Amino acid sequence: MPEPETAPTPEPTTPPETPPADQAAEAEKWKALSRKNEDRWKAASKELEDLKAAAMTDQEKALADARAEGRKAALSEVGTSLAAAEIRAQAAAAGVTVPTDYLDLNRFLTGDGKADAEAVKGLIESFPKPSTEPAFPDLQGAGYHRGSGSSISSMDPTELADLIAGGRFI
Repeated sequence: MPEPETAPTPEPTTPPETPPADQAAEAEKWKALSRKNEDRWKAASKELEDLKAAAMTDQEKALADARAEGRKAALSEVGTSLAAAEIRAQAAAAGVTVPTDYLDLNRFLTGDGKADAEAVKGLIESFPKPSTEPAFPDLQGAGYHRGSGSSISSMDPTELADLIAGGRFI
């Protein structure tokens, strides 16, 4: 009995490798299209908000104004604590300490009452960076050193004076 014929399986083809320059150009093209689309979305949203505002009655306008005023008051109450939290977070990341008790935290808020990360970053960068070196060098004779091989056999003042005068100390 003859064997049934099977169709040959095609070899998997891989797409040709695109050079990195083409990939970068393609990524930039899509980023530009995305920005353009985002700008159109913002414009359409603004237009929609304007149309809604124009169609509002006096009562709806008063209600919207009251809501905006309430939101602004609430953010002004918690805005300083948001700014303090942002300062503490960035200071901890930079390894510095910032005393927020004496700062005018309202200077670190944006117009809508949120913490201004760029203003906080400027403050943190103005502080000196912590040193990774020890404050004092590890000196022989400054403290207890066991078995250091020193020529000092006692803490006799005359022997110490001889070491200092001979330039062998420090």
